[in-house]
Amino acid sequence: MNLPRRPWLWLALLACGLVGCNLLPTQSSAPKERVEKKEPIAGAPGKHAVRVSQFIFLSDVELRRDHPLFKDLEQLREQVYRELRLPPSNTEVFVYLFEDQARYEDFIHKKRPDLPMRRAYFMAQPRRLGGAEDLVVYTYLGDRLHQDLRHELTHAMLHCVLKHVPIWLDEGLAEYFELPSNSQGINVKHVEALRDPSVRFDLDRLERLEEVHQMSPAEYRESWAWVHLALRSSPQAKQALLSYLQELRTNPRPGPLRPRLASAFAAPEAAVQTHLADLERRHTKATAQR
Repeated sequence: MNLPRRPWLWLALLACGLVGCNLLPTQSSAPKERVEKKEPIAGAPGKHAVRVSQFIFLSDVELRRDHPLFKDLEQLREQVYRELRLPPSNTEVFVYLFEDQARYEDFIHKKRPDLPMRRAYFMAQPRRLGGAEDLVVYTYLGDRLHQDLRHELTHAMLHCVLKHVPIWLDEGLAEYFELPSNSQGINVKHVEALRDPSVRFDLDRLERLEEVHQMSPAEYRESWAWVHLALRSSPQAKQALLSYLQELRTNPRPGPLRPRLASAFAAPEAAVQTHLADLERRHTKATAQR
């Protein structure tokens, strides 16, 4: 699930370049692929379908299978499973792309009036006749489609292979992978906000959260910071997180991650602040060299 976030300028430009009207087919579109029929969801788009790896995109407007957006999402699947060292899943994820924001919001309001309105949602829906859940993403053709799809499809891929993901870790990983792969997971806006002296880091507090509605934008940013610290600061920290994820494949309640980080950090909160300061210095230096 996504909370509204302000895009950085370069990410907005990327999204405009990847999405826009160019997502629609032209005379040079690639050949269509066969996609198995699925029982339609009332009010959801479904006239056209495009399969990209385990993801099936459904829309009422025909889409270009050869669009760079789809290639990027195919690579996202490889990136997530490779970086987290998780076994790849072939479970189908159905992505419903509404033509515009108004149709999308009307659908979400009717289907789940209890939910706050957000740009995109991942849901695991029970099937009518029992059996495995249907994994679905709902969103619309907007100027942040690329970012939102990377975020929500990360949720879906984790759901495919893990018994449970603590909510802070689920959102922290989605925030990490929503960025283009060449960003190395660095969200400059998050770094800037978290470097405010008033920010207080508390992994214990995050690990006590149980529902996504308990998370404000501040918790999303902090969750991203802890994930980036674990994946990008030291081999010991990365191994602690990867081992934790492996345990989540079979054990939905493995306890907190914090004690496992003891091998890497004597004082985790101080470590995350130092890590963010280093990211800020690197970004400032790279900006000055342009």
